Amino acid sequence: MRRRLSAVLLSVLPALSGVALAQDDVLTAAGSGGERRLEAGLVAPAAICWYNGDIDYRNGFTSERNTAVTATWTYDDVVWDGGVVTGARAHFVINPGTVIVGGDLIIYQGMSEGNFGRLIREVSDITDFKFTRTGIRAFNRDEYRLELTLGHSAFRLDPGEYHVGIRCIGSGQGQAFVVVTSGENAIGTPPGNNGRTFLCSSFQGPCFPTDWQNLVGPGTWDVSYGLDCRPSDYTLALSGQCPGLVRVEWSGAEPDRRQGILFAFDVGNYTLPTGPCQGTELGLGTRGLMLIAVISTGAGSGAVSGATGSQCQGYAQLITISSCATSNVARVP
Repeated sequence: MRRRLSAVLLSVLPALSGVALAQDDVLTAAGSGGERRLEAGLVAPAAICWYNGDIDYRNGFTSERNTAVTATWTYDDVVWDGGVVTGARAHFVINPGTVIVGGDLIIYQGMSEGNFGRLIREVSDITDFKFTRTGIRAFNRDEYRLELTLGHSAFRLDPGEYHVGIRCIGSGQGQAFVVVTSGENAIGTPPGNNGRTFLCSSFQGPCFPTDWQNLVGPGTWDVSYGLDCRPSDYTLALSGQCPGLVRVEWSGAEPDRRQGILFAFDVGNYTLPTGPCQGTELGLGTRGLMLIAVISTGAGSGAVSGATGSQCQGYAQLITISSCATSNVARVP
């Protein structure tokens, strides 16, 4: 039943004009059968896990690509509790004639003035999106909500502090400004009031992060960004004895989907290079990495039992093939 994973699965900121605005199945892991055991369970839906807050009518900052501006990013910080990022959202006011055709998402860790830190994830050219008028008008422009759905590009983001960039993709004209917030109706941490916001503009060449306060003056210039997520309730638990019979138990999965049981001898951050979950980052390393079996998630939780031998002292992880959601990593007993 063993198959190789790849075969199956899955400087100085240039001056800018217009950058800101004012105002259970049988598992045979090693050749022997197990019993069918599927138990009822529910999966938590995706939710807004972080939202910086609504417009406060003070300003708006450029964060756009392929409009009248070649490429800019505005980044804001989030203290993330952990979960699978399934989408992103932001509120923009746009110039008349601006047509939005998609969006980009990027996440860094350790960003500071002039320093990006470490790139954690970039998802470009997201075309599964909504761009909806909110009914608010500010700066003589209509406000819109950009909602990006990641689909198979969804990824697990470990707890920590990050800087998030969200931008509109235009059709060659107009301009889009993400609105500033003071934290009204915020969800998560920080609540839109700490002023750790940076700009990067490729308008005139390579760019580096610069604090927005350098451009518009002192203030808590935070922007109306948000991240959708599925909380980290897709869990894997292993019990039993190795070598021998090991019970594989899961909960918090999407019901009625296929999921793979992955194995490796080490933990790490291997990214799937091909297949329907290309780009998904695992919590496993590459040593002995393989797909043990593909089974159903059942009603969202369940268990299977299977014989083990050579997998002792290794690690296992689950991946739901349709959404590419991943569980925690568990040690084989």
